[in-house]
Amino acid sequence: MITEERIEEYCRNHSSEPTEVQNALISETRKKIPNVAHMQVGHLEGKFLTSIAFLMNAKNALEFGTFTGYSALALAEGLSSDGQVTTLDRDPVATTIAREYWAKSPVGKKIELILGDAHKTVETLVSEVESGKREAFDLAFIDADKSGYPVYFEAAMKLVRLGGAILVDNVLWSGGVLEPSDESDHVMHAFNTKIKNDSRVEKVMLPIRDGILLITKRR
Repeated sequence: MITEERIEEYCRNHSSEPTEVQNALISETRKKIPNVAHMQVGHLEGKFLTSIAFLMNAKNALEFGTFTGYSALALAEGLSSDGQVTTLDRDPVATTIAREYWAKSPVGKKIELILGDAHKTVETLVSEVESGKREAFDLAFIDADKSGYPVYFEAAMKLVRLGGAILVDNVLWSGGVLEPSDESDHVMHAFNTKIKNDSRVEKVMLPIRDGILLITKRR
């Protein structure tokens, strides 16, 4: 988290509350897998995802990286009543928690989980969209293995409609991108530079939690 904790708390306190299921999922994640619970997007970022989906009147959303399902729930909350979130992950343990809490939510029925290596499953999605078997997505959210970000971004560019949005999490990488030292710092800085120089998209980087890059597909 980049923002000072008091500022973060103030922002949370002046934002819409998480749903009952979302609050329960936060607690369950901390209880069941405390060592990686920080990977959950949480309250503020979740509300941002909901708001973006709602403002776009989005019907179809794609997610790279499910974890315990909070972000998928947040996206589903903002989609149209007939909308669907397609989320990709390879972790059967974390996604078991996700399925449990999706089943408790009235928007859980909007979520489709594709379990497997996203580098491979996304190829199937591209084929389905290009052949017309599946509609193009209105937006995508990338929050998976950081080394895979360039691959996921290029896939999202094929899968998201013109004028659609691609949101990328952790782009500030706890400040490591400012003066990169280790490999992961350099990976994230290189990705950010790639997007900055990509003329196909409009982009704005926001210091929400660990940084979100909001990208609009222009061509």
